[in-house]
Amino acid sequence: MTDAPAADFPDDIAQSDERLAWEVPETAAAAVLVAVAVLMVGGLVAGIVASTTSYGGITPSGVVAGNAISFGATWAGPLLAIALLGVVGLCWWEFQAWSDASEPDEVRYRVVEVAGHIRRAHRISQWTQVALLLICAGAAALVVGSLLLSTGGGGSANSVNWSRTIVEVANLLAVLVVAGVGVWIGRKINMDQESSD
Repeated sequence: MTDAPAADFPDDIAQSDERLAWEVPETAAAAVLVAVAVLMVGGLVAGIVASTTSYGGITPSGVVAGNAISFGATWAGPLLAIALLGVVGLCWWEFQAWSDASEPDEVRYRVVEVAGHIRRAHRISQWTQVALLLICAGAAALVVGSLLLSTGGGGSANSVNWSRTIVEVANLLAVLVVAGVGVWIGRKINMDQESSD
């Protein structure tokens, strides 16, 4: 890849982002990010509703908090993290494809187009990494919610309650592994972006 796109035509690159056509991988990545955001907001609303719901009688506060957290973070699982890992991988592929598409003797509009797609892939990758970190936080919240439900009733927790907590801990570990790989891939895109500037 040539170093010319980002350095020689910064005004053209900034303006090209506004009129640059969206490629299929970019559109798919953006659609996944929007869907994840909808799930996160829906979980937040569900958690708020669960925290204000009356359970009849006197319900221990640990149970109310555990239910609210569990409802609010139900979206935070390894399958969603795997989908986001695919998005980061798609961004890396898009970044590499557009980096390889640039030739030193290309006309100015092509150089600007390449630089615009590279910047877009980088931006989508950054948003995806943020979503992966939020999924990690949600999976940790599920562990906390499960612990509150297991012990929040004031009585002793039985093996069924602890089994739920064990599953949530395994869920958290799986999310951390997938998110770690996603952030690593995203950092590769960041390093490649910085080296091309």
